[in-house]
Amino acid sequence: MKNLVFTTMAVVLLSGCIHPTSSRQLEEQRSYIDKTVSIPNVLFMETPQSKSVLVGSDVFAQTAGCQFMQRYKVRTTATFTESLNLLKYRSAMMGAKRISIFKHEEVDASESRIFIHDDDVVYIQAGTSLQGAPFHTTITANLYDCAG
Repeated sequence: MKNLVFTTMAVVLLSGCIHPTSSRQLEEQRSYIDKTVSIPNVLFMETPQSKSVLVGSDVFAQTAGCQFMQRYKVRTTATFTESLNLLKYRSAMMGAKRISIFKHEEVDASESRIFIHDDDVVYIQAGTSLQGAPFHTTITANLYDCAG
């Protein structure tokens, strides 16, 4: 009987030692999650993939028989044209044939209106940094997949 009680107590005590005390994931435990992603400069230029994506209105995409895929946002430290090239490249990699710009915001760094929240992913050009970037551009677009 003593062995049974001793064994039961040992199991209870030792099982408490092997379970982690925090059930939160490691990423959630950090106070700030760095979500800046360095992108090669070539993706901010026109590529064959970005040239294959047409930019227009939602009406033209739906008239062409395209189906809405998703809304996608890029935030960069580049100008509008460079950011659009990146958006078109990433859209092509996701299978989109057409995109329509839903929202665009470009802030000059000297305007002091730049707010980067923890949930925003910022794509930065290789060799540059988030601090001191001349522009912060956000483009939100609707992606469409077209048959054929």
